[in-house]
Order: sequence, then C-alpha cells, then structure tokens
Amino acid sequence: MAKVLKWAVRVPPVVLAILFGILGIRTMTNPDRAAAFFGYQFPESGLGLSSLTGHSASWALTIAVCLAIGLIRKERLWFYPPMMLFGFFALGRIAATLLHGAPVHPERVIPELAFVGLLYLAARQTSETNR
Repeated sequence: MAKVLKWAVRVPPVVLAILFGILGIRTMTNPDRAAAFFGYQFPESGLGLSSLTGHSASWALTIAVCLAIGLIRKERLWFYPPMMLFGFFALGRIAATLLHGAPVHPERVIPELAFVGLLYLAARQTSETNR
C-alpha cells in the first residue's frame, strides 16, 4: 500500500508540470488566448501586452520547471515554490474579493488550494535531499 501511495502522489506534480509548461509556452506564443483564459482584457500593444505575456509565462514556467526538477531529482524542496505560488494566487483572489469588491471565483480558488494540498502530499512522500 505504501508503494501505491508513493506512486499516486507523484501523478499530480507530473500532470501540473505538463499543464503549466504548456500554459507558459502558449502564453508566450499566443497571449490573446492566455488573456481570455485568465479573464484579462487583451492589451493590443505596449506595457500591458509585455506585462501580460512576461508575468503569466514566467509564473507558469516557474511552476513547471520547479516541479520537473523536484520529480527528476526526487527532492521535496522543489515543490515549495509552486505551493507558494498557488497559495498566494488563492490569497490574492480572496483579498481582491474582501478588500476591493472583486467577484468571488471559487472555480479558481478551490483548485489552487487543492494544488497546494496535493503538492504538500507529494513533498511529504519525497526525500528532503538527494545527496
């Protein structure tokens, strides 16, 4: 049973690494579709377009690369940056609702918090260091 659990907790990081890698590349190559996915108004040019493309691609690729390194090296330390990003995404959405009157988006907050939990479980089943 322990071997099945160790294998099962590796699935979410693999899936998330692939999905966010694709999302990061898609954001760089097709920012108008990425803007629609994230609910942004697509900026046609200037700093808005640069910021949308740069920020969105950077966090998505950071998640993908950190998870891939963590899976390859079998080190839990690499799961923490994606956990923090997802947790801060959820916190930022909650703050936007409570402090600024933004609409509640549980369809975004719940998966982000679930990702934190799944990555936490994966980290707990991964060694502290591979040295």
